[in-house]
Amino acid sequence: MTEPVSLFQHLTSSAEAGQLFLEPDAAQTCSEACSVFIDSLVELSSITEDLLCRDAFGHLPSAQALGQKFDNKAIGPGGFADVLQQHIDTVTRMKALFDAAGKAYVETDTETRARIAAAHLDK
Repeated sequence: MTEPVSLFQHLTSSAEAGQLFLEPDAAQTCSEACSVFIDSLVELSSITEDLLCRDAFGHLPSAQALGQKFDNKAIGPGGFADVLQQHIDTVTRMKALFDAAGKAYVETDTETRARIAAAHLDK
């Protein structure tokens, strides 16, 4: 399976090259939905520090170790904060794809209209 990063980069490049189109209304709707979702994810990400609980289990070494395990699940490598950032990055790439595909549609439509008008005038 293709990695989401390279897949979205490839699709965005295709849209920018005029090979992938999305009707402007659909592109805008999808882009706006991505923006709303990104805002929600960023808000969640900003409160991940509140998930720290190392001291919640007491001062014994075993309690501190248990608390550290929970902290790692929240903000450690591969934890909730990292997963949220991965989602933010993916949805940001999706938004760029929708923006590029909608723009490509408009540009192609404008170019086609101009060519038709020019051909009609030549007759």
